Amino acid sequence: MDAHSGALLLHYGLKEYEFYTVLFGVSRALGVLASLCWDRALGLSLERPKSVTTEWMKEFVEGKVEASAD
Repeated sequence: MDAHSGALLLHYGLKEYEFYTVLFGVSRALGVLASLCWDRALGLSLERPKSVTTEWMKEFVEGKVEASAD
């Protein structure tokens, strides 16, 4: 649970601390769901993070390799 969310929940009167983590998780899930809904509505492709090695990252930072669109 991050400090900002907890401070806001306390400010707005939620004193049941055991619900903080649940509310934080639900809000994160709703954000991801909203993003997926927009992707589908706009006909965008699925977004998946690229899997790269630490060695590739070092070479990318040094400018030895370029990012691909894969």
